[in-house]
Amino acid sequence: MKTRGTEPTIHDVAREAGVSIATVSRVLNDSAGVRPDTARRVGEAMEALGYAHGRAGRSCARLVIAVLPNLNNPFYSEIILGLQTSAKTHGLEVLLHAEANVERHAARLCALLSMTRACGVIMLSPVGSAAVLGNLNAVAPLVQCAEYNEESPLPYVGVDDIAAARSATETLLHAGRRRIALINGPDKYKYARHRRQGYEEALRSAGLEIEPLLMASVTEMGFDSSMAVANQMLGSSAHPDAILAASDMYAAAVVKAAATNGLRIPQDLSLISFDNTYISQMHHPSVTSVGLPRFQLGYTAMEVLAERLKGGAAGGPRQFLLKTELVLRDSV
Repeated sequence: MKTRGTEPTIHDVAREAGVSIATVSRVLNDSAGVRPDTARRVGEAMEALGYAHGRAGRSCARLVIAVLPNLNNPFYSEIILGLQTSAKTHGLEVLLHAEANVERHAARLCALLSMTRACGVIMLSPVGSAAVLGNLNAVAPLVQCAEYNEESPLPYVGVDDIAAARSATETLLHAGRRRIALINGPDKYKYARHRRQGYEEALRSAGLEIEPLLMASVTEMGFDSSMAVANQMLGSSAHPDAILAASDMYAAAVVKAAATNGLRIPQDLSLISFDNTYISQMHHPSVTSVGLPRFQLGYTAMEVLAERLKGGAAGGPRQFLLKTELVLRDSV
């Protein structure tokens, strides 16, 4: 126990948690090799002693931490608004935490939940390990939003990306397009895997072969990397006559790359994207986009979490797939 009137030290935390000083240091520095239950004990010790963020944690008992891959993607803005709108009705506050690799930093995230005494987690980042989700849920009740792990029994709110991509691809087929390309996101995301599946299902149903050369992934979310993929695809003599882009940002790159390569939209190239953010309307021609109910995704996820916090949903985890809508514009 620390001496009255003095600030707790890392030695006090180690003693309180029953671990070594090195272990506390690894938790604080987000190093690998710390078990989630150990990180949780360290976080609880920090909170009990008032170490670092612990004092703030005492005033944050109604805090929900929303974990996002990044904070600069406009896709998340409406989801965050939905989270906050629902949270206010339940007397909850929302803290945004950017973490793209939850598995690697699970120990630190467990410690953060303990230190802040967070009452719940909304997980928007992709988590490939159901066990990691379970460990986080053991610290604070967790609801998955937009991204979800199909092997985890935990609640989620998402959309049917397979059906949405299949329908979008069928729209391009009905427009007479046959060399339809896919510009997709990283395969670690559920949405990317499911949109590829829907795209392939539509092509097979139309009797078309899947051409690997017409499928590309953007490894990093950003305009420059999107432009590199779009230019490579449209600069070929065997360029596609239509593109399904897995996000509005990818579609914006396609519009610019098409102009660079002398292709007209939609005369030479049809284009459909996903998300229906403001980006889809910022350029000419405006882009047909699959609208996701982003506000409703966030709002419903927080409602599910609030129900869990009140001890509801006794019948088991609740899992929702919300409807999407194809918003027709000038690119098809």
